[in-house]
Amino acid sequence: MNELTCPKKKLLLWFILLSAPFLLNDFAKIYFSKNWILFFIIDYVFCKAFPFFIFLYLYKKQRLILSDIGIKSLPVVQFILWTIIMTIIGIAIDQIGWRFFENILPKTQLGGFPKIPVPWFYKFDLFFGIICVGIFEETIFRGMAFTVLRQYFKSIISIFIISSIIFGLIHWSWGVHAIINTAIIGAVFMIVMWKTGSVLPVIIAHFLVDYVSFSGFIPYDSPFFNFLK
Repeated sequence: MNELTCPKKKLLLWFILLSAPFLLNDFAKIYFSKNWILFFIIDYVFCKAFPFFIFLYLYKKQRLILSDIGIKSLPVVQFILWTIIMTIIGIAIDQIGWRFFENILPKTQLGGFPKIPVPWFYKFDLFFGIICVGIFEETIFRGMAFTVLRQYFKSIISIFIISSIIFGLIHWSWGVHAIINTAIIGAVFMIVMWKTGSVLPVIIAHFLVDYVSFSGFIPYDSPFFNFLK
């Protein structure tokens, strides 16, 4: 990071600006859960196009380098191993943890994704939409978060805790169980950024975890993942 072109206070402000749409987007999950067109217009504009153009602007203005947001190449074997490990752990936490916390905590879910009645758009969003989620959530809440927080906190534990809380809170409309579960996944995924300086393995892992979840690849009533009930 070039301290002259992007002092840490400005970097923090950029991080807040990029995080805000993900936090506010949950209002769309509450108020537009029955209007899928309006919901996806808001979602794609603010949580996909917006971060893309902000990153592009910062990169072209030399306010950020790719490693500041966790974009860093890794040796092939290392990349594959981290991707496989994080995918397995992520799916396990998402499938088991979600059911467990949903079962023991009060029902606090306020909103959710609308059903998509158009088959081609459903398939499009299931792949392209989830890929974008993986890219932008990992570059912002793992890559950029690590870069920002390490300038304020020397303790790696503090970075893990704060970044995971922020990541959990952007899922607030799903309820307390979702906040806790996604915070745990965020903390686990942050291990890769800490150890390697790259979010590339967890971008793939994030996509696969979400794809398994939203595609119904594993039925919600699957006894294999409901053993804690």
